[in-house]
Amino acid sequence: MASVGIMAFTPWRLRVAAVLVALLAWAGLVVLAPAAFHQADERATDLVWQLQADPAAERRVIVVDVDDASVARIGPWPWPRQTQAQLVDKLREYGVALQMHDLVYADSRPGTADLARALANGQASAPAVVAQVFALNDESRQTSGQLAGALPGQACMPPAAPARGYVANADLPGIPAGHITPRIDPDGTVRKVPAIVCYDQRNYPTLAIAGLLALDTAGTATPLRAEPGQGPWDPAWMVTLGAMPGLRIPLDTHGDIRVPYLKARSAITSIPAADVLQGRVERPELLKGAWVLIGASAFGLGDTVPTAQGGAVSGVEVHAQLLTAMLDQNIPFTPRAALTVQLGWALAAALALLALSWTRPVVMRRADGRRASSRVLWIPLASLALALGGFALHAGALVFQGWWLGWSHAALAIAFIGLSLGLAEHARSLAEQGRLFRNLSSYLPASVAEKIAMVEPTGEIEAERREVTVVVADVRNFSAYCEARSPEDAARVLHRFYTTASAIVASYGGAVEEMVGDSLIAVFNGSRPCADHTMQAIDAARELWLRCSEELPNVPPQGLEPLALGVGVESGIALLGSFGPAQRRVHSVLGQVVTVAIRLQDLTEELACPVLIGAHAAERIGVPFERTELVLKPLGSFLLPGLRHSSKVFTLRSLMQPGGDAERQSLRYLKQQSQPLA
Repeated sequence: MASVGIMAFTPWRLRVAAVLVALLAWAGLVVLAPAAFHQADERATDLVWQLQADPAAERRVIVVDVDDASVARIGPWPWPRQTQAQLVDKLREYGVALQMHDLVYADSRPGTADLARALANGQASAPAVVAQVFALNDESRQTSGQLAGALPGQACMPPAAPARGYVANADLPGIPAGHITPRIDPDGTVRKVPAIVCYDQRNYPTLAIAGLLALDTAGTATPLRAEPGQGPWDPAWMVTLGAMPGLRIPLDTHGDIRVPYLKARSAITSIPAADVLQGRVERPELLKGAWVLIGASAFGLGDTVPTAQGGAVSGVEVHAQLLTAMLDQNIPFTPRAALTVQLGWALAAALALLALSWTRPVVMRRADGRRASSRVLWIPLASLALALGGFALHAGALVFQGWWLGWSHAALAIAFIGLSLGLAEHARSLAEQGRLFRNLSSYLPASVAEKIAMVEPTGEIEAERREVTVVVADVRNFSAYCEARSPEDAARVLHRFYTTASAIVASYGGAVEEMVGDSLIAVFNGSRPCADHTMQAIDAARELWLRCSEELPNVPPQGLEPLALGVGVESGIALLGSFGPAQRRVHSVLGQVVTVAIRLQDLTEELACPVLIGAHAAERIGVPFERTELVLKPLGSFLLPGLRHSSKVFTLRSLMQPGGDAERQSLRYLKQQSQPLA
């Protein structure tokens, strides 16, 4: 019934319905699991960063690292404030142009005044910027230290991220500061940093931007400006610095900077802090004029975060990546048209899949010998290729244009459409095969029809020898009947005969192999296995005569003999199968057993016996037989036309009346056969 329902759909309606079902499933997942799409996009982007990270050494931004070796040489962290002040002074002696401390000096300690003095000295020529941390999204409302580095103005800028708490530096008045607050994804990875954080109606830039602003010693009136994007390929927000109008920093709708992990970790030059303090820098020229980030990677200091480049990366590397990308003007961003691009790609892919589903299918042979439409296989594979093409589009736009487009939404929609179209095509293919089988099995036995429908035709003989019982039934006087009746009337008679006879044969375990003219040939234990085939065949023969005779018209046209049914039954070896060229095959049953059954049927009119049974069939069931209605009566030996030897012929005793026409006709026929030829 399901296949009939599928076939009720026209092909284009079925395909459109498949696309709609796929889109509904996709929309349901988008609503139920939006975070999964976000993570898929981000992890795909991580893979892009990992595959194309530049291994060339970075010399503009240098990391001074409080690493394990430095802790071992200088002492446990935190170091005394005097030691930290010495580190600041040493860096200026090496000629660094900018110091950015990825460290928060949150508590007051002895020597803090020395650190404040060291940081303040040389601000005009080599500024130093310290860090502070904000709590976003109600993570904490704790406040500690004194915030610094606020931008002019008393209102939150539109792209600024609101903060609820902070940890700032203590006793470092007048020292520029920038926040090091990351935007942490659900998987714990740092991929974005808020460009500006707003607390108590004041705006505080991130450490990288604060460092760039510190280089503006002239004091620009408007140090930073954020403007919304206008064009489809613009970011949601664009930040420009007053002292550096050529430097543009794109932001997303939440005001975040996407960190581009363009540099391989090995490309970032790192100098141990102990070497700076002890004057042992191997290549001091690296520090001259460089922008320096001071951070800590020593084990146990807690400044490691997961990034696209690893599960435990020093937090200072995030800012190093961000600074180098700013210098190269290579900050990736999501253009305002990103969603349109995804939808466009999904629409183009859906149209391509629909076009593929409308192409003429190539029939493919499956491993089990059955045939299937190539579209069932190629549509899902094509959808997978198109989905991966969306990832390639995302990666290419990211690498060559700096556009972060995303791909998971479009990819899943395309995959669902391909899968749905493939399933619809498979269902339609099965429905068409079912219809083909039903039509074919109306002309051939079901097992033969299934074999023919599911395999490629061949020009070879495909047949097998079987021990069978053949039943041949024929409507006598039908040709004369047709001359006196209309074709429609004759067709109705023949149709009713075929319908009733086929049902009877099937009910006794046989299969109608051929229907030719006004006769049919049924085989028991042929294409359909039948254990007690001879007994079943004789049962069927008796039922054929009883029921079909009643259904034949009993009022013949004037001057014509009435229609009657003759049935011949014989057992023996037969060859069943298909013969002929591949372009025009015929299914048939061959062998002497068929010839004998046909001749017995022809003899029924001569002997006036409606059912005649051959010697081999009688021998198989035994004579006499215990079932009254199937007790066989021998009629004698007859030389059947076309055969060289006479054979015994039997009939059903229940169909003969003692002294009746059938018995007298049989005796008359035997007498004629025994007279010598003149």
